[in-house]
Amino acid sequence: MAHEIFSDFINKNKLNGDQIYFVNTIIKFLNINGTIDKEMLFTQPPFTEKNDQGAIGLFSEAKIIELLNIIQDVNQNSVVA
Repeated sequence: MAHEIFSDFINKNKLNGDQIYFVNTIIKFLNINGTIDKEMLFTQPPFTEKNDQGAIGLFSEAKIIELLNIIQDVNQNSVVA
């Protein structure tokens, strides 16, 4: 399910290999845990594996905001379900 939610983000942005890896890491984390603390994307492994600044080191501010909005929707839907 998480893969479908992020597929639009992946398809509309020209992501490099590290960015795709990062998004796939988010997807894997969500599939296992259901929700994610957005702070983890900037400070904790596995999100700091490709860049020690996490999302900040990999994406523009606009793409980070888009990712955070997607994650917020996923988190809210997971809590409701």
